[in-house]
Amino acid sequence: MFAIETVTPTAGKMEARKELRMHRADEERIRAAAAATGLQEADFIRQAALLRVQEIEQRVSLSVLPVEAFDAFKGAVEASGKVVPGLQKAAEASKGLLKDAS
Repeated sequence: MFAIETVTPTAGKMEARKELRMHRADEERIRAAAAATGLQEADFIRQAALLRVQEIEQRVSLSVLPVEAFDAFKGAVEASGKVVPGLQKAAEASKGLLKDAS
């Protein structure tokens, strides 16, 4: 058996169903890989898809900047702001209009 990365399955009854078409050669590779890992083909495919989902979710939620760009961004965020009169009036007028606004 091979050690493979796994994901924690979602608890509860599996009710959704997906069908897919693939080349016979891909099907044979998946069948062989599933057998080598001791998984049913459906479990192997589901785990592979969920691992890809995790990878994409992590990539989407991460921002990677070169050090110089991050330093510039950090400096801009930490710099003192300036009051823009029209925006200040609009902010004051909108207080209490939005739920959980401060």
